[in-house]
Amino acid sequence: MVNDEQRRLEKLYALGLLDSAPEDFFDTITRVASTILDTPISLISLVDEHRQWFKSKHGVEVSETARDISFCTHAVESGEQLIVENALTDERFAKNPLVLNAPNIRFYAGIPIKSLEGYALGTLCVIDEKPKKPTEKELAALNDLAHLATRELQFRERMLAAKQSLQSSESKFKTLFENAAIGIAMVKPNGSWLEVNEELCRIVDYSKAELLPLTFQDITLPEDLNTDLNLLDQLVAGKLNRYQLEKRYVKKSGEPVWVELTVTKQLNPAGELDYFVAIVKDIQSAKETEAALTLLRKTLEEKVSQRTEELKQANKSMLAAYQEKAASEQLLQNAELELRTILDNANDAYVCMDAEGIVKAWNKQAEHIFGWGDEEAIGRKLDKLIIPNELQQAHQAGMRRFALEKQSDMMGKRIELEAIRKDGVRIPIELQVNVLEINDQTLFTSFLRDITDRKQLESLLKNEARNDPLTGLPNRRKLEEILPIAVQRAKANQTTLSILFVDLDGFKSVNDTYGHNVGDMLLREVANRIDKSTRQSDTVARYAGDEFIIVLEGVSQVSDATRIAEKILHTISEPFHFNQVTLNITVSIGIAYYTSEHSQETQPTELIRQADKAMYTAKKNGKNGVFMVETV
Repeated sequence: MVNDEQRRLEKLYALGLLDSAPEDFFDTITRVASTILDTPISLISLVDEHRQWFKSKHGVEVSETARDISFCTHAVESGEQLIVENALTDERFAKNPLVLNAPNIRFYAGIPIKSLEGYALGTLCVIDEKPKKPTEKELAALNDLAHLATRELQFRERMLAAKQSLQSSESKFKTLFENAAIGIAMVKPNGSWLEVNEELCRIVDYSKAELLPLTFQDITLPEDLNTDLNLLDQLVAGKLNRYQLEKRYVKKSGEPVWVELTVTKQLNPAGELDYFVAIVKDIQSAKETEAALTLLRKTLEEKVSQRTEELKQANKSMLAAYQEKAASEQLLQNAELELRTILDNANDAYVCMDAEGIVKAWNKQAEHIFGWGDEEAIGRKLDKLIIPNELQQAHQAGMRRFALEKQSDMMGKRIELEAIRKDGVRIPIELQVNVLEINDQTLFTSFLRDITDRKQLESLLKNEARNDPLTGLPNRRKLEEILPIAVQRAKANQTTLSILFVDLDGFKSVNDTYGHNVGDMLLREVANRIDKSTRQSDTVARYAGDEFIIVLEGVSQVSDATRIAEKILHTISEPFHFNQVTLNITVSIGIAYYTSEHSQETQPTELIRQADKAMYTAKKNGKNGVFMVETV
């Protein structure tokens, strides 16, 4: 089992501070500690398995001592402050080499420096060669300085955890992208490729190195290009959120290949087009099967027609007619066998049922998707096999309605539904149902495909499009979806809704002075502090740049919004520490509020505009303040 000491050492090693270079932040703490307690020596000591090592030292030259003789080890193991007023009279230390020899310790005071989980990693300590009894104020100051050192170590713990989490997320996304069983590409606005995965390269038979210098226009069959470009223009103009079409690419060999293409767009934080995301599915086999079925159907129709005409002319010889009939039946059997072979090996599940909903045909792909073998499925009702309980009544009603009206809006269309496998797992499917009337018997034929991977990818893309990648907060697009609903809810419940428009004061100078990396860290921490200052029912969104909008629902009175705004002002005014940089910034907050009693026609965009206007008034009034507009 791993004991507490092993966990403590793991935390210490993970921080990477042992044997690192001196840092001004820690050196300042030790200098101030010596000054306040009037001692010649002060240390920030980190205690590992065999030694104590000094991250910061004041008044000594050595960088470490053995753990078994160190005073700090006692404070680390107890987790409490250790005060030794005269080591010569303390039986624990009277014979310690550090007491009998240099630095001749008499007085020692050490405060543990702890990790986020409460493990004591080391101490802040002061040492004197003369006995000393510290005052309460001196000990309080020493504790405050130790608290500063603790906060810095815990901040580095959080940053380390955040970095590891980010690396894990990036790794998972890259694995999904590269190993997807469907072609995925990110495409620049001019049509050139930003990134392509292996499946897309396989579809068009190019290597990545060969494909990336090309554009999607270069590999699109000219006859299909205008349709694709027209849909792309509509997507860019905002007339479409996404589009899907079947088109042909030209493989490296010059051979065309049919694909099903789905395209969405990705905007940058400024709301401008950044790149397109293309999902490419190889449907060449499906197209070939479709063509083969069409040709087979046409051939059968021609042969049946021809045979019918021959039978009309065959009355002269019964024997000849019989032989002709036998030959025709053989042709039909061969054709049926060929059709059955094609259906059994199709990429989609094929299911046929009669007017009573009883399964008549069930191919291998249906077995694979739903888990029922053909012997289990054929002869049973479809709704008892794959249709969820809540959809069975609608399915049965649709069957009865078709029996009466002989028509249905579902026939011949692609429909997305939820189905259930033999093991009870629900999966999303896409299906197309057609009806056949054969010898006064109604048959329903359907092709079904499992679209679980596609739905998961669509969900991932949708989530990325509605959340700010820097702060993790809802972005402007998601805010524009949430706010109208909040207004309607306030109107229906006759409650007050407040909008807080928060803007950082002087953020541009932070970027200009310290660079965008520090600016990004500041934005993340500001977002975190704002989020912690609001209620669980409130919505905090990054609106643009250094602007944040907070939607406060269900506030009982307008003064509640002011109280929350003042709380945000206070928490943002606390210093921000990033590595060796300490920043002090403020924010200006504008408040607009909606009441159903006076604001029946107020639009959500008007609330944001008035809150923005109030924020600029707060800036004009000297910044670091709150300004509220009258009820709109």
